Amino acid sequence: MFWSYTFCAIPFLFFGGILSFFNVIPVEFNGSSRFGIQGFVIAVIFIPFFGLIFSCTNWLALNFGRFLYVTFLKAIKSK
Repeated sequence: MFWSYTFCAIPFLFFGGILSFFNVIPVEFNGSSRFGIQGFVIAVIFIPFFGLIFSCTNWLALNFGRFLYVTFLKAIKSK
């Protein structure tokens, strides 16, 4: 899941970094707008963090769903 989310984020964050480099759209980092080289580098560095955050969130949601599923099956089998 990590690699899927990371490769999905590459075109979007790279494009956002290019727009920031040309002062079109800023990259928000720590509550301040960043343009130029700084905005481009922040956007590119954020790519693996995006993949990590989303894959961990997805893993938690899937495991919680599996827990509910197994609990539901045990409740049905005990009746």
